[in-house]
Amino acid sequence: MMKELNAWTADRSEDRFPVPPTQGTLHTRLLRAEAEIGRLNRCVELRDRQLCELRKALAHSATIHYSVEDRLQRELDSLRIMMPAEKLYAQCHRCTSGRTENAIVITLPYVTSILSVLFDAMRTFWADCDRDHPPKSTIVARAIDERLGLNSQANGEASRSGQAYASAIRPDWMKEADNRHHCRPGGVR
Repeated sequence: MMKELNAWTADRSEDRFPVPPTQGTLHTRLLRAEAEIGRLNRCVELRDRQLCELRKALAHSATIHYSVEDRLQRELDSLRIMMPAEKLYAQCHRCTSGRTENAIVITLPYVTSILSVLFDAMRTFWADCDRDHPPKSTIVARAIDERLGLNSQANGEASRSGQAYASAIRPDWMKEADNRHHCRPGGVR
């Protein structure tokens, strides 16, 4: 409305009557208020642009962070797979020596890359899992597929090998709880 008023007064400046002194101060105050409103509007627009740029920068840095984190995790996983069996065994022995309440120490003549991945998956998914909310087999199988570089099935499910490995490391209490595996009595085959 002020811009319209200014445009009207600018067009009719020659037709204007002399302004009495009290109206002149009001007019001056009005012009100052309009100038201040314009300045404040420009400040708000500048702040909006700065906020938009900050949002873009935050989104960009979060994307980079997750990308780098994912790449580093893949590199770590591949290094674990390629680690010599002696170092892996020493690492596993050190890890389990501190936690004796639930850990089982097994001495193996060697450790394959698949066993290494399965031991890591067991620790990751089953060591401290909540029995009321255990990890889903599909998630475990996909994690194993990713670590071993196995391709998923055409329908999007984890590979058959990944599913078999996930089933093999699944705790017995979980197998009994979901009644998927019907156990035969001890001697009957």
